[in-house]
Amino acid sequence: MKDLSGFGNCRPFFGRAGFNHRSSPRLINSRHRAGIEEVLKSYERSLNASDVAGWCSFYTDDAVLLAPEAPSAVGIEAVRNAYTGIFQAIALNITFEIAEVKLLSPEWAFLRSNSKGVVKILANGAQVPEQPELFVLHKSQGRWKIARYSFSRRVLQPGK
Repeated sequence: MKDLSGFGNCRPFFGRAGFNHRSSPRLINSRHRAGIEEVLKSYERSLNASDVAGWCSFYTDDAVLLAPEAPSAVGIEAVRNAYTGIFQAIALNITFEIAEVKLLSPEWAFLRSNSKGVVKILANGAQVPEQPELFVLHKSQGRWKIARYSFSRRVLQPGK
């Protein structure tokens, strides 16, 4: 059966070649965490600058963007087009606060975060509150990149 998950033949880290099952997962995570955090920090800077070309360099060619109330954008061109439209509709001044980083294998990790700051809707000046995000990252040629990105909106109750 063909694997459609996007993770390929991803097995737990202790079963992959190059990972010593006697090594501490904490040691392995700390070795990769800095690279993963740097991708997120650079991505944050590009988002705040509405720099489509800049943030594209942080995505894999087969990237998928899962945005609320929108069809999935599959592949780097579809993701680029989606963000071009997003940057025409909103202005960002956010920071990502990392809640969790988990290494799944030497080449795959996920990162859960919350964005803090201002997401301003240009059409009406409304501001969107913080939102949770989930990133799936893939390491290729020694560099971590975003393979999948999903976020959800928090709905504000009237008067809050």
